[in-house]
Amino acid sequence: MGGLARKASVIDKERLNNNHVIVVDSGDLFFHKSNMTFEKDNIEAAKIKSEIIVDCNNKMNYNAFTPGSRDFALGLKYLKKLESQSNFSYISCNLYDEANRKRLFDPYKIENYDGFKVAYIGAASSFQKDSILIREPISEIKEIYNKISSEADFVIVLFNGTKPDMDRLSKSEIGFDLILRSGGSSRASENGGNGTTPLYEAGNKGKYLNKINIALSDIGTDLVDIDLLQKKIKQSEKHLKNKKLGDPNANLDEMYKDKPKILDTINDHRDIVRISNTKINNAKNIINTKKVSLDTKVDSKADILFIVDEGMAKIPKGPELNDHRGRAPGHPHHGHNH
Repeated sequence: MGGLARKASVIDKERLNNNHVIVVDSGDLFFHKSNMTFEKDNIEAAKIKSEIIVDCNNKMNYNAFTPGSRDFALGLKYLKKLESQSNFSYISCNLYDEANRKRLFDPYKIENYDGFKVAYIGAASSFQKDSILIREPISEIKEIYNKISSEADFVIVLFNGTKPDMDRLSKSEIGFDLILRSGGSSRASENGGNGTTPLYEAGNKGKYLNKINIALSDIGTDLVDIDLLQKKIKQSEKHLKNKKLGDPNANLDEMYKDKPKILDTINDHRDIVRISNTKINNAKNIINTKKVSLDTKVDSKADILFIVDEGMAKIPKGPELNDHRGRAPGHPHHGHNH
């Protein structure tokens, strides 16, 4: 659990730079799988580790968290206990109590940063769990967005979603500004993708922190994804370079004057470079990301490391059990999240 102390160091560094820092999580925070049993799992150890995560996240001043299917591995009652111990908000607009049809958590949260209001909406794709009703997420997100959009300057959706639901959300044109997803690819995002709304995920192995930088100067204009545009420029410039066949001074118009299809493709790539550079130079609102590897090169924050060590010492010692992937003690990857 050393990644918690390293994550805290990265967050602290940003705060020391006097930046407004928002720390959120899109779910599958506490456990590695959706169902745990006394026969197959060390339940006591799982509880202690989840409480360590809560204590560390409290110390890091988390803003909001939306539960995913794995967070209910020990049941709703235990997750509500963790919520009661947390200083950060648990939000979800489409998780309901099956008996009384009331939402299990607040559907959204709005925070004020020097007059600039940021809203978070939480949601999850469907999963099976006793006593929990999961309603269709896209329509629930839309309902909440329509309710709060006039109150917020910037709306972030925290979504623990499947790929089909994520695709539908991206195409929904509801109007929110940013999507942060978990429950998908094990790879962290390099940019916000090609959709209308930037979409980022930090991966599902806890090895990375997605540090997303947003600079806003005109609320009425769209975000410009600097990483995505720079990627397009790099790809097009590489294509143009390859067409010169090793001669950096080659005149492509002259080389391919008798090959109109190739010349059309060359001009398309020239347009991509030109248009992308223009967007970057004229951008008023920008977003870019840095994938931070939480490896040993990152310093560990001492007080968070103390919380982890103190908590782990409470785990009863006994014969080691198979890990969450069924690997026996002694396996070279026993206890790893892959």
